[in-house]
Amino acid sequence: MDARRQDLGRMVRAWRAARPPEAVTGLVPGRGRRARLTQLDVALLLGVSERWYRALESGEDRPYSREFIDGVVRVLGLGPAQAAALHRGTGHSPPRPGPTRPAPGLLDLVRRQHCISFLCDAAWDVVHANDIAARHCPWLVRPGANVMVWAFSDASRYQLREWQSHWAGPLLGQLRLSWQGGGPNPRLDEVVRTVRRAPDTERLWQSHTPTGTFPLGTPHPMYLPLFSPRPTEVRVAACVPCDAPDTRWIMLTPADGTAAFP
Repeated sequence: MDARRQDLGRMVRAWRAARPPEAVTGLVPGRGRRARLTQLDVALLLGVSERWYRALESGEDRPYSREFIDGVVRVLGLGPAQAAALHRGTGHSPPRPGPTRPAPGLLDLVRRQHCISFLCDAAWDVVHANDIAARHCPWLVRPGANVMVWAFSDASRYQLREWQSHWAGPLLGQLRLSWQGGGPNPRLDEVVRTVRRAPDTERLWQSHTPTGTFPLGTPHPMYLPLFSPRPTEVRVAACVPCDAPDTRWIMLTPADGTAAFP
């Protein structure tokens, strides 16, 4: 029996054990308070035999249908990362998660940073920004703010100094790679169309080859008048929270490292 499939079975068994019976919709009530969710409970809810469901937890390599796996995800209340592991482990492509609100803990971490700190989703729509970001880049907190749409608009040239040489190429590369590398995303398609309609961007799109990386260690000039009357060299840091794979956390800090943004 495949070791990876066996390990997946153990994970499913643990997820079932951790699922409170009272949280499961449609569970037939028994006498007294249920201590745990059983394999038979899950099988009955999914309309399969107990033996078929037990095979999943035992790590047997069977042709589990997508409908069955989707049902397991629903009954066990699995999160996006757990659901993706179960789908991939049984030979299915994980469903593309819908937009979700970042966890309160992540929002708090973004807020605590002493730099320009914000979150955006897979389509580069801004979903949260801290007070420092709102103060120095007020566009981030406007309704419908999108990083790429703004970056390729005329308005961005006020802040993104030396735009052609320092900003346009890396940003366009990130947009193109996210567009090609992700699953279907109508909102991202719309963002790409909007960016390509911006003046001179289509020419750049046709001539530019994405490198695959944003030069995170390279200082980039930005005009932040509340911080300095002259353009400030900033460094861009970006990460993807492990429990929110469609979320990008972006931070901008002074390149000299001597001060935080006020």
